[in-house]
Amino acid sequence: MPLVGMKSLFLKVGGLFAAVGVIFLIVSAVLFQKQADFAAKAARAQGTVTELIRHVERDRDRARSTVSYTAVIVFSDKSGRRREFSEAVRSNPPRFSEGDDVPVLYDPARPSHAVVDDFWGRRGVMTIFLGLGAIFSTLGTIILAVDLTRRRKISRLMREGRPVDADFLHVFRDTRTTRNDDHPFRVVAQTTDPKTGRLRRFESEEIWVDPTQQLTGRKLRVLLDPADPRRYHVDLSDIMTSED
Repeated sequence: MPLVGMKSLFLKVGGLFAAVGVIFLIVSAVLFQKQADFAAKAARAQGTVTELIRHVERDRDRARSTVSYTAVIVFSDKSGRRREFSEAVRSNPPRFSEGDDVPVLYDPARPSHAVVDDFWGRRGVMTIFLGLGAIFSTLGTIILAVDLTRRRKISRLMREGRPVDADFLHVFRDTRTTRNDDHPFRVVAQTTDPKTGRLRRFESEEIWVDPTQQLTGRKLRVLLDPADPRRYHVDLSDIMTSED
């Protein structure tokens, strides 16, 4: 079985996921600090839910709609002036019903800046970014770790692998993998296993150019793992440049 495939793609995807995760975590930290500063100077009031706004988002690809709700809340500030705001967090089912009384925190200098004084009202958006950041960072780290492990295995095989010469057979399009609506190529070679005397087939890692013309009639070097001959690497380094 080939040890690696799409090395650069693993690196790009892993790096992208990790970067997005870090950005989300930074946004979460900024929101946390802003909320802490807001809560330190905020005034309290009692509000009433006057309306539930229904949001419908249509997914054309899946031919379905997603429905969520936000509450419109009215309260009176310290001067007795009527204020109104909508929650930042959408949910389904709705968090409140019309007529519900809810605690409110608002900025005395800018009373229109207000939130429901509960966990989701104060920290809901921050929690969403925190969760997304944790998920993306974890996935990115895992992908990068897998890619690093695979690269190390190839490096070890290039240094320590037992080389055998194999006959080039053909190149095929691997439809199991898709990238930008395209499929990579794999090089196929075979040789007689020196230990068993039987023919053995080898497939290269995925590549994004067709090297048939360069490989026709050639022998390919295959590096077998001395500890586990089922592991191997088809060496195409003499015809392939670094993949983008």
